[in-house]
Amino acid sequence: MTQRLIRWTRPGVALAAVGLVALALSVGARAAEQQGGAVLPGGDSKEPIHIEAAKLDYFDKEQKLIYTGNVVATQGGSTLKSSVLVLYLTPKTDPDQAGVPSSSSQLRRMEATGPVTMITKDQVSTGDRGVYEKGENKLYLYDNVTVTQGTNVTKGDKMTYDLTTKKAIVSGRVKSMFLPETTAQKDNSAKSAAPKEDAAKPKKPKS
Repeated sequence: MTQRLIRWTRPGVALAAVGLVALALSVGARAAEQQGGAVLPGGDSKEPIHIEAAKLDYFDKEQKLIYTGNVVATQGGSTLKSSVLVLYLTPKTDPDQAGVPSSSSQLRRMEATGPVTMITKDQVSTGDRGVYEKGENKLYLYDNVTVTQGTNVTKGDKMTYDLTTKKAIVSGRVKSMFLPETTAQKDNSAKSAAPKEDAAKPKKPKS
C-alpha cells in the first residue's frame, strides 16, 4: 500500500497550532486547540498547546506528524524549541479512514531533536533530544543535558521530568555549580522584603 502523505508548507511563518482535548488530538491545516493534561514541564494543563514551524508533514498510515524548521511549542508559560518535532498518534479505529487526524486520535509519544530547549518560569533545560511518553506521563531529555535555574547550573546525561509529581531527576555523570549570593543580590532581596513606607500625607492648606 502506498504511504499517504499530506504536507502543509508555509516557509518563514507559523504553520499550525496543535491542540489536545484530554490528550485527544485534532489537527487541521491551519490550527487546532488543546485543553488536556500538561505536556511541557511547568505547563498549565488547562492551556492549549500551540506549535509553530516552517513545515508540517502528516503521514496518514503511520499516524505521524513531523514539524520541521525552527519549531516552537508553547503551553501557558512553558516553551519547547527544537529543529524537528514528531508527534505519534494512536492508530485509527477505522483503517479505511483517510485524511488529517480526527478528535478520536490520541497523542501517545512526542520526540524532539535539536538541539532541544525547554523554558519554564524559572528554569531553562537543554539537550540533544527530548521524548514525551503519554503512558508514563514523563518527559525525557537526553545527551549534553544542562539545567539552569538562576545562577545555578546542573549538567548530566539525562533528565527525567515526571509531569504528575512535578519532580525532575538528572542522571549520568552529574555536575552542579551553585554560585553564592552576591552582596548586591542580598541588598536587592532585603529591599524587596522590606515593608514599603506609607505615602506622604498631603499637607493641610494654610488658613
